[in-house]
Amino acid sequence: MDLWNEIARELSQTFDSELNRAILEKIRFKEVQNDKIIVLIAPDPLTSGWFEANYRQLAESIAFRLTQKPYVFQVEIAPHQVVYKKVSERSSVSEAGVTQPYLNPKYTFERFVVGSNNDFAHAAAMQVAQCPGTNYNPLFIYGNVAVGKTHLIQAIAHYILKNSPEKKVRYVTSEVFANEFIESISKKNTEHFRSRYRTLDVLIIDDVQFFQGKESTLEEFFHTFNTLLHEKKQVVFACDRPPHLLKNISDRLLTRFNSGLTIKIENPDMETRMAILTRRVEEESLDISTEVIRYIAEHIDSDIRNLEGALTKLIAYADLRKKEISLDLAKEVLRDKIQMEVPKNLTVTDIQRAVARYFNINVNDLKSERRLENITYARHIAMYLAKEHTNLSLTEIGSLFGGKAHTTVMRSADKIEKMMKTRKKVRKEIEDIIALFYEEKTSKKEKETTLS
Repeated sequence: MDLWNEIARELSQTFDSELNRAILEKIRFKEVQNDKIIVLIAPDPLTSGWFEANYRQLAESIAFRLTQKPYVFQVEIAPHQVVYKKVSERSSVSEAGVTQPYLNPKYTFERFVVGSNNDFAHAAAMQVAQCPGTNYNPLFIYGNVAVGKTHLIQAIAHYILKNSPEKKVRYVTSEVFANEFIESISKKNTEHFRSRYRTLDVLIIDDVQFFQGKESTLEEFFHTFNTLLHEKKQVVFACDRPPHLLKNISDRLLTRFNSGLTIKIENPDMETRMAILTRRVEEESLDISTEVIRYIAEHIDSDIRNLEGALTKLIAYADLRKKEISLDLAKEVLRDKIQMEVPKNLTVTDIQRAVARYFNINVNDLKSERRLENITYARHIAMYLAKEHTNLSLTEIGSLFGGKAHTTVMRSADKIEKMMKTRKKVRKEIEDIIALFYEEKTSKKEKETTLS
């Protein structure tokens, strides 16, 4: 309980907003299971989903920092908690008796959205799951953060545990593998550690990049890897980079990584992002229009975690405020998550026109010496945007504002930058002006598509 209180306190400080605090306050501590799983209680699936999308990863990181133990968080839903077993919701147990405390029950093939960015990886993972140890061994999947690597490799584990329960399957991160090995040394039971891993039918290791530089762990891992391959047991890896970019790992191990099938998962394209959001909306029986889904998918293209996190935030906000989910609400709630795209070839003239349009003044006012408060403020913002989003020097920017000195441009830009840190109104105005660039770009794209 004391541990959770400390974690909750740090989470509250990290996510300092009324919405986040309100959601966090709804979560209660239940128990610690097997000194590995911290079980929490949420009043509804929405709160549970919010924790999974926004808090869980950071909470587990804080727990490890405070205790040096790789705790896993489970969130149970209060109305249904009576049907939960004393096994983590993020756990799975095969009939062979191998407990999987690190598996997320949601990470199955059925819930994996296949798109052009991941169809090859999905097909390979399915083949491995159906015939482990026969094809694509080892299977090495890599890609940027939060593109679905963990989901896909855990889906392999779930499939095998369900369809071949006699097989011994283990999914761990490289950090867990390293920690268990270190613990086995300290307790002088390395033989037990080796027996656990070298007698598996399927070993799945996530975040391989964190093996880099851990010499003793890598030596142990190499021999484990070798033994499993020699016995024709399946090995699956996920990493944030291809094998050849891994540092401080011996050539003999890199050679074995490359001896099987190596596949990259790309960032999801627009259609896949919409499909991911649509699947989530359908699963939770939510009433969210295609217009809102498209807006989120268009503006958040970095990774799946941010994509689903944005949807979760919108749902939570609408629920807490008792508001209908609309496009206007999405724009309001997701302002901090959505970074509007600024065209790379943006000119000072483009900026001056957008600022003048936003503040309902004349472009010539921005170039003049007029010192009315509203004009001066708009000029400061225009100079700030020109400094941030063009490659022109301060002198060149000043010349396009009626021959202003480079020091004037610098002071104006610095002033706006400082104001953005303390005044929400200024940040909102900057974001709204940037949105004008995005809207203009989108409008041009739509016209070009219509003409073609």
